[in-house]
Amino acid sequence: MPRTPAAILHRQLARAILEHLRSTGTEPGQRLTEETLAAAMGTSRAPVRGALALLTEAGVVDRCDRRLVLRQFPEDIAEAVPLDAEGQDAERLYWKLAEDRLAGQLPDLTGSADLMRRYNVQRPLLQRVMQQVLSEGWVERAPAGGWRFLPLIEGAEGHDEAYRFRRAIEPAALLEPGFDLPRSVAERLRREQGELAGGAARRMSPRQVFETNSGFHLALMQASNNRFFADAAQRVTRLRRLIGYIIATDQERLTSQSTEHLAILDSIERGDMAEASALMLRHLDAGRASKARLVAKGPVPLLGGLNRKE
Repeated sequence: MPRTPAAILHRQLARAILEHLRSTGTEPGQRLTEETLAAAMGTSRAPVRGALALLTEAGVVDRCDRRLVLRQFPEDIAEAVPLDAEGQDAERLYWKLAEDRLAGQLPDLTGSADLMRRYNVQRPLLQRVMQQVLSEGWVERAPAGGWRFLPLIEGAEGHDEAYRFRRAIEPAALLEPGFDLPRSVAERLRREQGELAGGAARRMSPRQVFETNSGFHLALMQASNNRFFADAAQRVTRLRRLIGYIIATDQERLTSQSTEHLAILDSIERGDMAEASALMLRHLDAGRASKARLVAKGPVPLLGGLNRKE
């Protein structure tokens, strides 16, 4: 029996919530609120409530004494909240939007009717996809039902600027006197990076790879317990999301990148923060060089991500 539009929206929103929680470093046991999640997703509380019901059913969220608590992160978001045919249509539209935005083929300001004509889709499907894009921070609502695509890091020059900024703040965050990476966070990061180093990225979409790797860096920035570092890292992550999808297609670099992440974790767990900071600097420099070459080649097809788990 086909799912209702609301049920489809709830599934997509549930996945978006999980990706948001992972990228912001939310850990099991932390309280969740409908209000906070609705604000982060750019939607009302009603669809968030439906998405949380799905996550509760999947054993990801617990409801205790009228409080919502993150119970655990699923090892595979796609398996925890599977999509059906309608969801696959939404994914195709999402990746086409990302491709066209990266290629400079979408105007900064456009309307829903224009997008419906361009992609030959109906309004409900477009609205579901734009809701996800809105929650990810690369579009905002414009007057008269329009959409304004926000400036992002685009091209080799912007990518290099972002790396220079990250080079200045990420190694420094590891040297903060209040740095404290909870054991549960370290264990999760080690598991995720170990899977990537073992070739799991070949079964993942560019978005899943980006979320996992950006989540590693965000978790360390938040562990600095310096809100300025954490806020800066979240902003840069939002700005580099789309170009990060291109980078996530570089399978060769992903393996060495994850190995470098694991080495940084090793140093942190030994308490050698000076070494961890030096390794982070070396890691960023290596990534900057290899990824600059990839970005210079220009946009690559992203729809292939649907051939992997999504």
